Amino acid sequence: MLEINPDQLLDLTISFLLPFFRIGAFFMALPLFGSRLVNSRVRISFSFLVAVIVTPVINVPYYDPISPAYIVLIAEQLVIGFVLGFIVTILFQLFSLAGQLAAMKAGLGFAMSNDPANGISVATLGQYYLSMVALAFLGTNGHLVMIEYLAESFNYWPIGSGFDSQRYWQLVSLGGWMFEKALLIVLPLAVSVLIINLSFGVVAKASPQLNIFALGFPIIMLFSLFFFWIMLDDFLNIYLLFFGELMDWLKVTWGVHLHG
Repeated sequence: MLEINPDQLLDLTISFLLPFFRIGAFFMALPLFGSRLVNSRVRISFSFLVAVIVTPVINVPYYDPISPAYIVLIAEQLVIGFVLGFIVTILFQLFSLAGQLAAMKAGLGFAMSNDPANGISVATLGQYYLSMVALAFLGTNGHLVMIEYLAESFNYWPIGSGFDSQRYWQLVSLGGWMFEKALLIVLPLAVSVLIINLSFGVVAKASPQLNIFALGFPIIMLFSLFFFWIMLDDFLNIYLLFFGELMDWLKVTWGVHLHG
């Protein structure tokens, strides 16, 4: 007959709780899985399952569960989980920002659609880019890489290591990387639209009787749509390039080695 020692059961529960809080916070902040489209019970159940799998293979120091320090440890794991999930969110928001900037350059900024995941209205093109990167993320097994990344986090950011301010500053600098890559995606379209506007300015100067505004707006819009259609051919390559750069950043900055 299987006998369960109450002390052993208490130790297992204590060692399980701290990883569970980090994993739960990670999935709450993770794109797609942490959106409103996924029920909270599903997220909690999946976090519980991952915590059961991960806990036996990581080193969880023993802490007194009824001490005030344990509450600080829970808060620490919640913050770390949100930070880890926010890094993945940056990759998604990169393409969303690029889509919204491209929509403004193309004169499509007035086309707004409701984002059911976040409950806000965004440019339709930004929502389209966000859907494309979500499909690319799942199609290239990015979700499996994220689970490995989460499990490795207990090695490079151990439980009880404290709130390392240097890591948060490095995360802020990663925001600059997001804006840089979003501008790189939009830059060809912005330069092309600028050249078209200059050309229309020359035409308006040479022939003032032409209504350049009525003529130029549909031409710029058609050219922008043609540009988006051409870009779709390289969208997956662009995503893989930026995903690889993010993995390299994790390896160089935080020492995370992923094999997914």
